[in-house]
Amino acid sequence: MIVYIVRRRPGITDRQLTEAIYGSDERHQQVNAECRNCPEIERRQGVTHIGNYIHESVRTARATLTLVP
Repeated sequence: MIVYIVRRRPGITDRQLTEAIYGSDERHQQVNAECRNCPEIERRQGVTHIGNYIHESVRTARATLTLVP
């Protein structure tokens, strides 16, 4: 679920992911741990927040797969 959302909303924060998946009352630590441990997700420090992005190698491999007939 997390990778699916990050693919559609690059740069989404752990807090935003938590709200999208579990609702606004939940703590974001579980999502934080899942993002850190997921090899498909790359985390980048922004000015105020850490954003989640699909790792470049995963995006490149996926693009290559879609181009092959």
